[in-house]
Amino acid sequence: MILSLDTSSERLGISIFTEEKHLLYHLSIYKLKPFSEVLVKKLDDIFRELSLNKREIKKVVVCKGVGSYTGLRVGISVAKSIAYALNIPIYTYDSLSVLAYKYRYINGNILIGINAGKGEVYSQSFTVSLESIKPLEDINLTKLKDFEAKISNYNLIVVKNLKISGKNVINDFEDLSVIGCEYSLEKNQPEDIFMVEPIYIRGL
Repeated sequence: MILSLDTSSERLGISIFTEEKHLLYHLSIYKLKPFSEVLVKKLDDIFRELSLNKREIKKVVVCKGVGSYTGLRVGISVAKSIAYALNIPIYTYDSLSVLAYKYRYINGNILIGINAGKGEVYSQSFTVSLESIKPLEDINLTKLKDFEAKISNYNLIVVKNLKISGKNVINDFEDLSVIGCEYSLEKNQPEDIFMVEPIYIRGL
């Protein structure tokens, strides 16, 4: 069994897959309380509801950002605790690459933007196809107006938690626990449990 967590945005995502990577359960809820108050309890409730034993978890997958730094710390802390207690591998993914992977069918240049607060946006551009996704730049922290000025230069713009509209703009409201797990396991690169930390751009 594979457990996947996404706490990078205002929407909490918890997914459970079989070891054959078939989706067994998916929960996506809007954050009404800090994730630190609900995540562990939700996991307990889910495993009780499905009559599953947590010791059946063989891999844990977690989003490491970018996104809400507080939310990311909670999700990563819980994922690391589970991986350590069960002595199982931990896999991670970054939210910008996963969103590019999700929309790779466009076969062109894509710009991803995630609300960073304070009128700023975490952004990164990619060239995508069904065969591959290639970043064209490092992750940027930019002003919203500067991000909006670049929209016409790309085949597709994908944003999360940003009020931006346009014919080539998709507002993605889903959590990333399902597609992030698929992307992470496809790469098949487990992380060192002691080295997993949230991606932090602000202040660098």
